Amino acid sequence: MAYCWKCGAQLYDNSSFCHGCGAPAKPSPTMASGGQTGFDHLKDDKAFQDHWVKRVIAYVVDVAIVSVAVYFLLLVTALPALLALFFGQTFPFAWFWGFWLGGIAPLVVLAYFVMAEALFERTIGKELMGLRVARLDGKRVDLWSSLVRNVSKIAFILLVLDVAVGLGSHGDGRQKYSDHYIGTTVETTNTNRIIS
Repeated sequence: MAYCWKCGAQLYDNSSFCHGCGAPAKPSPTMASGGQTGFDHLKDDKAFQDHWVKRVIAYVVDVAIVSVAVYFLLLVTALPALLALFFGQTFPFAWFWGFWLGGIAPLVVLAYFVMAEALFERTIGKELMGLRVARLDGKRVDLWSSLVRNVSKIAFILLVLDVAVGLGSHGDGRQKYSDHYIGTTVETTNTNRIIS
């Protein structure tokens, strides 16, 4: 399988140009800097910048959707505590809030991303932005691949590190480190892929 040196899209056999970005399939040595990192592409490549902007917007949309669901669940489960407080009884609020915000909420976020990508290869945010998750070997994204690529979303600092290490690596700049590790990437949905 061959991939575009510029955008990372899978190339058709005997392609002269990438169907994703239009770059020549076989660039001259001055065009393709195989030693470039994702940060290098981010500085110079408008299509690459647009790709990451779409991913950030998709993530914000997804987190907003999940946050509404989490806070609704939090309100429902907090109702007994609020009623106890209203009737003058004590309730260990610190433990309760810590349990929800520190334990359950990140797991709900993780479950959303893992299940959406394993079942549909995209989340609602990715669908709105025209993106989807794909495995580099052409197989369907499974539960394990989805879990590995999303485990960093359990804490924001882990996600930032995952993205930074991925962008700092050589190769497909669309991959976070976890994507490099498990063999997945995020691509536009209008990209036609050959499944072997």
